[in-house]
Amino acid sequence: MHFAHNFQRSLPILGCVAALASTAVAFEGRIQAVMTQGNDTRTLLYTVGTDSLRVEMTATNWPNPVDIVDRNSGALTLLFPNNRSFVHLKPATEPATATVPEAPNMPMTPAGLPLGIGPRSAPGAPSMPAMPNMPALPFGVGPQQQVTPAMPPRPVMPNLPGTPGTPAAPAMPAMPAMPMMPMPGDKLVLQATGKTVDILGYACQQYELKQRGEILEIWATEELLPFKPYVQNQPHRFGPQRLDDQWPALLTSRKLFPLRVSLRHDHGAERFRFDVQSVTPQKLTADDAKLFQPPTGYFEIQPLPF
Repeated sequence: MHFAHNFQRSLPILGCVAALASTAVAFEGRIQAVMTQGNDTRTLLYTVGTDSLRVEMTATNWPNPVDIVDRNSGALTLLFPNNRSFVHLKPATEPATATVPEAPNMPMTPAGLPLGIGPRSAPGAPSMPAMPNMPALPFGVGPQQQVTPAMPPRPVMPNLPGTPGTPAAPAMPAMPAMPMMPMPGDKLVLQATGKTVDILGYACQQYELKQRGEILEIWATEELLPFKPYVQNQPHRFGPQRLDDQWPALLTSRKLFPLRVSLRHDHGAERFRFDVQSVTPQKLTADDAKLFQPPTGYFEIQPLPF
């Protein structure tokens, strides 16, 4: 009886601990991050609700689209302020692999053409014998063979000396290296290094991914929400994806949110960076709920067919 009495007294305490644990996992509030790619720097604002997420650029010099994500289903809505429209997109699925069917074996003619293509002889007709080489005719008698005279070689232009006092033309700047496209069958695996660090009060673990001359380094936490990248256009369903487009899904599947991301080449040159500047936990108000719906007066458009 004494054990049962103590167990009943401990039930409310266990309930409070479970409530605190669920509250700690279910983040609600705002996250501000900076995304840098080359000379282009953009500031992103994540507005996180219990069931919805809004991702937008804070710059007002351009009508950038706004992402609204259903956190339960993963469905995405893109808002386009430039023409007051929006489009609903279904959750992303595995990209389909397009295969090219093999051509059927077709009967071929002796000339190497498929049957039914090119000139044909009547059935049963004997084949024409090859024409013998005719001797060349004297000049002026009969048809003559046309001989095309050989073109003389183009003269090589000499290197002209520079004009005194005239500066030499500057060399063309080298183009930045393009990211490598993944090979068919390449599998991306996010490896935990075992290193940890505290960023903005959140315990982050380091992850690395190496592929075809590039190194992706991520410091991510489990204390926020599964990551959703900013989508500026309707994503394509087909074609190979670069590493830039694939790593966010790896974090989403592990329910991680990055506080710092660096993508660089093997020789050390960084070409992409994502840094979280601030995390503000707060309870959203009833007015904030309007942020997760298309504004009044916006019209719906159909998604692209590809």
